[in-house]
Amino acid sequence: MAENYLNILAETIRNNWGQPALTDFYLTEDGTAQDTSRGNHYTYGEMYAEICRVAELLTSLGLQKGDHIAICGANSARWVIAYLAIAKMQGVSVTVMHTLMPDEIARLVDFSDAKALFADEDLWEELKEQSLQQLESVIALEDWNVLFGKKQIINHKFEIINRECEFDPVPPDDLAMICFSSGSTNASKGVMLSNRNLSNNTLNAIQAFPEALNKNFACFLPLSHMYGFMIEFLGQIVRGKHVFIYHGSLGIDNIWNTIASIRPYGMAIIPFFITKLYEKYGIHLCEEWVEFCAQIHIGGSVPDNTIIQEMRNNNIPISVGYGATETGPLISDSQSPIYRVLSSGKIVSGMTARISPVGEILVKGENVMLGYYKDPEATARKIDADGWLHTGDKGHLDEDGYLYVEGRLEQDIIVLPNGENIRPDHIESLINALPEVSESIVLARDGKLVAIVVAYPQPLPEGKGDSFRRAILRAVNPQLPLFSQLYDVEITDQPLARTEKKTLKRYLYK
Repeated sequence: MAENYLNILAETIRNNWGQPALTDFYLTEDGTAQDTSRGNHYTYGEMYAEICRVAELLTSLGLQKGDHIAICGANSARWVIAYLAIAKMQGVSVTVMHTLMPDEIARLVDFSDAKALFADEDLWEELKEQSLQQLESVIALEDWNVLFGKKQIINHKFEIINRECEFDPVPPDDLAMICFSSGSTNASKGVMLSNRNLSNNTLNAIQAFPEALNKNFACFLPLSHMYGFMIEFLGQIVRGKHVFIYHGSLGIDNIWNTIASIRPYGMAIIPFFITKLYEKYGIHLCEEWVEFCAQIHIGGSVPDNTIIQEMRNNNIPISVGYGATETGPLISDSQSPIYRVLSSGKIVSGMTARISPVGEILVKGENVMLGYYKDPEATARKIDADGWLHTGDKGHLDEDGYLYVEGRLEQDIIVLPNGENIRPDHIESLINALPEVSESIVLARDGKLVAIVVAYPQPLPEGKGDSFRRAILRAVNPQLPLFSQLYDVEITDQPLARTEKKTLKRYLYK
């Protein structure tokens, strides 16, 4: 097993005591620089003192080793500290996306048996109307105030001297974290990750980025999602990097201006954003980033190869990875010098992979989860008796060990009453190509195909809905066989529900 990540972190804190560790990053109103009047900033020593203070707060609230403690809030330096404080007192972190609906957040918090919750104060105002019977305490991420508590709070004073820093030993296979799968085709499941899972992932996250003189790293992705958690936070903080945690809308201009201000040595990004950035800024993106960026790590799926090749031709180093929440998240990765076109790199250390007779990618090793929380049947379906995790993805390995991911083993298929199998993504691509369409989803209702379409720009002018609906049908149906033509189109001004990876949550529309 890789060295426990908390031991590595302790040494990093001691060696970087006065160096910057975490900064909340806000753009000014003109969108060009950081607003230093907002947010928190911590050196490594200050961060550790705060970790100890919050760990003691949890203990004073009656929480013990092994208790489940949820974190649900926007990305922030205090989100990071809350997680590390839970780790220090050897609790189990439960990470929940704060953008979910309040009733869904409450369901996941209850399902996870969380006794305490770290939350943004305004989120708690919405959540406290929900049924949260098991919660004993709620702590505000903004200032550590106890918003709700069933036990008396004892105030403690803390004194950290001589760069003292220590985390107690933890058994490698103890449960450390519950995070929730994206849920693109079904409801989210609680993925149980051990200290072993997190430690081996941390080792591989370190290896995903080269050393660089510039220590700045930009964090854009949700910390409650394992890709952002591991690549942007844990894999950087154990190396003594300065993590700027971005606050605000993830508009393309905001991402561009944040990168220009921070000038990070590396960044993690999903294909959706790199494509949009390149579409808007083109070669200028390469000219700007090559001055400071030592690595761009792309995860989620293999992006457009034309963009990748153009960036590589202009000396932008690209790393493409592949993973899953159930592997916390890393399965394969390729640093820039060994990138191979269309591949997701080689299998990371501590893991092995093979391709099943039906072409499914199977993985085994130190990153594979303990199982799904309170769902042994789903666990048995996902991990077979020999310990192989079935990813549900198709792919192949070449003779040099590079992994190529070729999509889902079972595509989202609509089966109509007449037995015809319909691929909705093909019809959606035709709809989305229309100039006034932002996005769409195709589903079956009463045995007929219906498209839900988000117009662009929004909202449509009054009275244009019917003509817009008819125009879509006229444009799309002639391109389709009779059996797969649309019966109707519904227009909405609400964005479609997507996972953190921007995959449509199809199950919500069935």
